[in-house]
Amino acid sequence: MRKRITRSVLATVSAAAMLAGAAAAQAQINHPMPQVRPADRTFELSDDGTTSFFQTGSAIFPEVNPFTEPTPSNMLPTIYENARDSGGDVIPNTLPSTPEDPYNLHPDPVVTDINPTSQGQDLRNIIKHLEEVAFQDVRKKTNQMVFKNGKGVLADGRRGGAERTGEDAGDLPEASPSIDRDKVQMAIDILEGNPVPNRVYSGIPLLHYKGPESVKVVDPETKNVTVHQLWGKQSIESDTMFIDPSAVLNETWTITYVIDVMHRGHEDFAPFVTYWDDPNDIGKRVPNVGMDQTFFPMEEGKRYVFKMKMAPGRYWNLTYHWGWRVHPPRIQAIENATKVAMGKTLPQWESDVFGETPSASEESKLEAISMLSDLAPAKRMWTAFRKIREMDPASPNVALRSLVRELRAAYEDWSDRTKLPRGVEQAEGYDLTLVYLNNTIYGTVHEVNRDAEESWRDWETRGETLKVKLYNGDYFPHAYVNVDFGGLRGYENTFQNTLPVGGQGQWFTFGRAYWFQNTMRPTLVPGAVRPETEDAHPGVGPRRDVPGLAAIRDHALANPNVGMKNGVDNQPDWLRHPGFEIAEARTADGLGEHNVHVTYRYEPSIRLRFYQFDPLHHNVNIWSVH
Repeated sequence: MRKRITRSVLATVSAAAMLAGAAAAQAQINHPMPQVRPADRTFELSDDGTTSFFQTGSAIFPEVNPFTEPTPSNMLPTIYENARDSGGDVIPNTLPSTPEDPYNLHPDPVVTDINPTSQGQDLRNIIKHLEEVAFQDVRKKTNQMVFKNGKGVLADGRRGGAERTGEDAGDLPEASPSIDRDKVQMAIDILEGNPVPNRVYSGIPLLHYKGPESVKVVDPETKNVTVHQLWGKQSIESDTMFIDPSAVLNETWTITYVIDVMHRGHEDFAPFVTYWDDPNDIGKRVPNVGMDQTFFPMEEGKRYVFKMKMAPGRYWNLTYHWGWRVHPPRIQAIENATKVAMGKTLPQWESDVFGETPSASEESKLEAISMLSDLAPAKRMWTAFRKIREMDPASPNVALRSLVRELRAAYEDWSDRTKLPRGVEQAEGYDLTLVYLNNTIYGTVHEVNRDAEESWRDWETRGETLKVKLYNGDYFPHAYVNVDFGGLRGYENTFQNTLPVGGQGQWFTFGRAYWFQNTMRPTLVPGAVRPETEDAHPGVGPRRDVPGLAAIRDHALANPNVGMKNGVDNQPDWLRHPGFEIAEARTADGLGEHNVHVTYRYEPSIRLRFYQFDPLHHNVNIWSVH
C-alpha cells in the first residue's frame, strides 16, 4: 500500500515558515503532493481565424495582491522534503536546498580558468577592422594626454594594448589598407558554428540551425549525460537542445554541466527543471512540480563543472536555464527528446526543417540556414560577411561601406533581444510584440520597468487580459504557449542565505513551484513568405519544403494514435491539440502573423508573471516577462 501524505507532514515545517505561508496552508493541504490542476481553461478562435482567446484556470487561493501584501496567498509553507506524485510516492532529487546544505542537488563544482573571449567580442573587433578599412578617415589622433584619473591615454589594442604617455600617446598606426580575409572567415565560422581555434565557443553556432545535431542520450551505464553551455553578456548558447532519458525511466540520473562563463557572463547558475506527475499512475503526462535546482554564483573567465542530480526519467519534462541578472535574453531550454507533438518527436520537428545532419556538407548547411529569416540580425551579419569575403580585398568602395554599415546595425540588433530588430515595429494596441527570427524570439513590452527589466505591471490581481502580437520571420511555422510557475497553484522558497559565498538564491529563485499551462493548446504562427528578389538571400541554398499549417493538420488527423504509447495517451494536452483552425495570415511584408489574448484568473507569482516559448522549437525560443 502506498504511503499517503497527511496534515501531519506540516508539523515538520518551522514556525516561521508556517506563519509566512498561513494563508496558503489554509487554502489547501496537498503540498508537497501535487496541487489541484484547474479544469476550467477555455479557448476560442475569432471568426476570421486570426486571434486566439484563452482563459487560464481559476485561482485556488484567496484574492490577495502579491505585490502589496507581505504574504501572498499563493506562497506555500516551506517544507524540507522531496516533492511527491499524486500517488503519494516520493520523487527523488526534488529538494534543491535545505538549512544544512543550500546546494542539495549537486556537489561543489570543479572550477578552472578559461579564455573568456566571447563571440560578441570577436565579432565586434572584426567589424571594427572592416570599419577602419572602409572608413579610413575615422582613425583620428586624440590630443588628450591625461585623463581625469591622472593616467595617460587609455589602453587600446590598436596602440599596443597598454596605457601610454607623451606627445605620441594618442597616435594610431596606419590603417590596414585591405580586408583581412582570415578575420572575415572567422566571423562566418563564429556564426555557422565551425571550429575556431583557442575559443571555448568553438563549434556552437549563433545561427540556430543545428538542432537535429544537438540530441544527447543518457548513458545506460553511467546514468549520465554531459551538456556544454556558453554564458555571455546577453545569451546562453548550448550544444544540447534535447536529452533522451529512455535508459533511466525508473532510475535517478545526472546531468554533467560544463559551463563556460565568457566576457560579462557573471551570473548565478540556475537550471529550472519541470517534472510531470507519475505517468505510470495516471496514464498521461500532466504538470506537477518545478524547481530551481541550484543558484550558484559564477564568475567571468571560469569554467564550472556541475553534476546535477535528477529524478527518474519518466518524470522529466524539460529543464531551462536562465540568468536572472539579464532576463529574458539570457535563457536556454533542453527538452525531453521523447516528447511527441502532432505525431512527431520534437527532434523530428527540427530535422524536418533543417535536415537530419545540417552540417554534414556545405550544401546541407546552406539549405538549413536558408530556412532562417533574412530579417534575423545573425543572418544579416552572416550574409554581409559572405558578400565581403568575395570582394577584392584591396578595393574599399561604396559597396563595402554599405555592407559595413549593415554589419554594425545588425550587430547592435543581435546584441539585445529585449527590443525589436530593424524591420519589425511594435504593434499598436498590444501589451507585447514578439517576433520569431533565427529560431529565436525577440520582443518588447509596451512599457519597460524596473531598470530596463521586461515587466508587464498591468497584471497584479486576477481578471487582467494580456494581448500579444506574434510575428514569424522564419520560413517555417512556429508555435506559442504561455505557462505559469506558481501563481496559479502555489510556490515556496526553499533556498537558503548564500550571500556569504556570493550567491543571491534566497532573493531571486522560485524555490519550488507547481507549474501549469495557461494556454490549453499551442497557437501556430505560419512561416514567412520568402522575398522574391534573389538579392535578399544570395547563395544560401534552396528552401526546404516544410509543411504549412494545412499539411500539419492533415498529418495529425491522419494519425489517430498521435501521442499514444501502449494504447495510453501520455502526451500533454497542448501537444495533442494544436490550433488547427487558425488562418495563415501574413503582413504586407510577408511575415507570419497571429494574435493571442490571455485572461488571467489568478494572481501572479512575484518571481515571474508568465513564461512564453515555442514548444516545437524550444531552445532559445523563449521570452518571459516579470
